[in-house]
Amino acid sequence: MIKRSAEVLAITSGKGGVGKTTLTVNLGIAMARQGKKVCLFDADTNLANINILLRETPEYTLQHVLSGEKSISDIVINSNGISLIPGASGVVDFNGLERPEQTYLLQALAELEQHYDVILVDTSAGIHDNVLDFIEMAHQSIVLITPEPTSLTDAFSLLRMLRKRKYRKRINVVVNQATSEFDARKIFKRFSAAVAKYIGYHPAYLGFINRDELVSSAVCSQVPVRVYRPNAPSSRSFDRLSEHLISLLIQQIDNKPLTGVWRKYIADNIPDILSDTDSSPVPGVVSEKKSDIETVNRTSRGLKKQPASSAKYIEDNINSKKHLLADHKQALLEYIDDASFSKQDIALTLDHFIGVFFKRFKDYPSDLPEQINDVLQLNALPQEQINKLLSVLMLFYKDNRIRIDRDFNAEFLNQQIDDYVNEYGKYPFDTVQALMQSISLAQISNEAILELDSVLKLLSHSKSPSKLNISEQVYVTDIEEDRKELASQIKEQIGAVQSPASNDGSLKDSIQFASRLSE
Repeated sequence: MIKRSAEVLAITSGKGGVGKTTLTVNLGIAMARQGKKVCLFDADTNLANINILLRETPEYTLQHVLSGEKSISDIVINSNGISLIPGASGVVDFNGLERPEQTYLLQALAELEQHYDVILVDTSAGIHDNVLDFIEMAHQSIVLITPEPTSLTDAFSLLRMLRKRKYRKRINVVVNQATSEFDARKIFKRFSAAVAKYIGYHPAYLGFINRDELVSSAVCSQVPVRVYRPNAPSSRSFDRLSEHLISLLIQQIDNKPLTGVWRKYIADNIPDILSDTDSSPVPGVVSEKKSDIETVNRTSRGLKKQPASSAKYIEDNINSKKHLLADHKQALLEYIDDASFSKQDIALTLDHFIGVFFKRFKDYPSDLPEQINDVLQLNALPQEQINKLLSVLMLFYKDNRIRIDRDFNAEFLNQQIDDYVNEYGKYPFDTVQALMQSISLAQISNEAILELDSVLKLLSHSKSPSKLNISEQVYVTDIEEDRKELASQIKEQIGAVQSPASNDGSLKDSIQFASRLSE
């Protein structure tokens, strides 16, 4: 007699690193301790690692089953009261499996669903076709989210892709790293409201997992926290989730067999060889139909493999990614427009994207000078940040003068000096020292020096040199160009001195220079 097929739940997330595998392992252990026969199916084809959390080293994996080398009972690992099917890392797409591999997979699934109450499928993170296939295969799904904005937006994108596939099964949401039940429900409410508004789904709140430092300690020890510290806050969270989930499973009475669902996705034309399968995935139990399965295995090995159309697959994959990028763009725009997210949340999300972009292209996706100019025009930057920006630019300018065009460099500096003089009425440097340095560097011609000497002699012969009044500022930054004009000004005014000049710093500097020159 064949028992009712197992309940299959796909545990998934839009973003990696949110605790999906930790949830799968500890939830499985909690359900097993409440009387359920639980099997963990490691479907993370990018990085299958459930065995690491259980401190198990599998001799064989699902890859050996797909190749026909081993049956599902040969690779099962029993640990902490649950069974584990080690994953096959590197299997990109189960739809792309060859005919024999599809046959072996269906055989394995048929065996599993007859000997367990619950199968928890740990999918890869993200929205690849492989992930979506496993979610559609399962009877219902559990989507794990955290308070991080990137986790929420990636989970949103995952549900959007399921919507495109016309997914109609129950979606449960678990909030990880929540500080309290109130905090978890607040995060779920914000997430579910966005999903209902823009996608049309109404996910169910399954529960939350407390933020607990013991989880990290347990992972480092390679012991599930439910075993490592049974009374820890996170362990009690897993127990509550298990109780809630078991009560939901009791209500499920008409689930289709797992193989029937998978046949739709990966093996439309495979012969019906699974209906009488009654083997056991538990090591040590002899299958009544073992000989029949071995016969099928031998027959399947003889099948000629049909080469997949790699070019078409690559093209379809690129088109799928383009559509996915458009969906991400729309989701991000909706996320920014959503008033329930703060400016800080949105800024952290965008900063992450920009950082990844810069890491790859060593450039930013927009015109930074134009953006800075826009911000300055709006007076959106406080003076402190403007000063900091100016300091950074000046330091860069100092360290990279060689890269800057000489003419532009001179024009820039002269403009800055002119602006400073107009603003404060004096030069931002010691003019005497500037003249001395120009002479020592041979930047002033002999004719200019003689002309300056003549002017200074005229000043020294004046009876009241201190009473000279030069009505206009004398710029000495470029003596070679202005020497004639300077001499002419002084000659015209040398005999017409009437009153002392109260603030003639430039003339005093010139007189001091003449004194040093004569010495």
